[in-house]
Amino acid sequence: MLLAPPTLILVWLMGLWSLALLGGGAWLVWEWYDNWALRLPADRRLLVAGLLLLAVPLLGRFVLTPFLGRRPRADEQEMRLIPEGTLHRVVRPDGAVLHVQAYGPEDAPVLLFTHGWGLSLAEWFYAHQHLVGRYRLLLWDLPGLGHSSPPLDRQYDLERLAGHLKAVLELAGKQRVILCGHSIGGMITLTFCRLFPEALSHQVVGLILIHTTPTNPVQTAWGAPVLRRLQGPLLRPLCALTIALSPLVRVMNLLAFQSGLSHLGNHLMQFGGSETQGQLNFVVQHDLRANPAVAARGMLAMMRYDAVDVLPTIPVPVLVIAANHDKATLPEASHFITRKIPHAEEVMLAPGGHLGLLEQHGDWLKAVEAFAKRCLA
Repeated sequence: MLLAPPTLILVWLMGLWSLALLGGGAWLVWEWYDNWALRLPADRRLLVAGLLLLAVPLLGRFVLTPFLGRRPRADEQEMRLIPEGTLHRVVRPDGAVLHVQAYGPEDAPVLLFTHGWGLSLAEWFYAHQHLVGRYRLLLWDLPGLGHSSPPLDRQYDLERLAGHLKAVLELAGKQRVILCGHSIGGMITLTFCRLFPEALSHQVVGLILIHTTPTNPVQTAWGAPVLRRLQGPLLRPLCALTIALSPLVRVMNLLAFQSGLSHLGNHLMQFGGSETQGQLNFVVQHDLRANPAVAARGMLAMMRYDAVDVLPTIPVPVLVIAANHDKATLPEASHFITRKIPHAEEVMLAPGGHLGLLEQHGDWLKAVEAFAKRCLA
């Protein structure tokens, strides 16, 4: 799931629970087999209990997932891969190679999309489906995610990611651009505004900040009063442990997927309860693909992030999009951004969670397109 302070803890709890069930079931089956092989009295209850425990982490999703997420209506489409556009491979000084897909005519205004942490450019499926005929879309994978390779030194500071965004922006040529960022994508966008203010108004004529925060996400997540106290003694060590034990965490993620706990966790933490099963499956599949070490390093970088001071200096129009049930970034963070930026407006998606742009994609697209028309008029 999108790595945020509450979900980092949840990932470990789900993984350890799945490992415990698997280990306990295997031990009970072995105890029964050991007695049976030695021709001693073998209690069949051990075998039944062991098989039941094994079935939960291995087959639980087939029982649980039909009850999570609503089935899409006949006129709705399940999320699927975005068709290939014009491919650009942007080589960066740190060794990262950024995967960028461009769509639409080169002489059209540009919407540049930066996805959330743990996802990929496929997150913009609905934007591509609805906007590709009217704008040029630039979609890119953050380093270490999707088809972009990681930096050689494995550093993911927000300042560096903002530099990557600037390199992708250069593909827009002289066209006017609206930067659109979700979650960490919004943090990268605000960091870009601090580092490259000369680009604002000159080329970048608007910003769209979706479910994002102006400061360390520990400060603006669900349970922030507790998480602030746990940042030093628990969250940072847990990130370091995730990096060191990345192969084990991959196994834990696979078991959480098979047990259905990954589906349940994403349903509760990332959505507002009205997502389709296709949208839920889309996010769960990214949990399996994302490198846990990359996700944890990004989380550590986000803990060092702060863009509060840059908010009053942003001269271009800004659309802030929040969701009423967002647990990774509480709506109050969006309200703060809207109050501090001089030319900001806010849209609230409901019901919606941290992935409200998927869950309520119809309302999200209406807001994005109306804002783009005003900025580019």
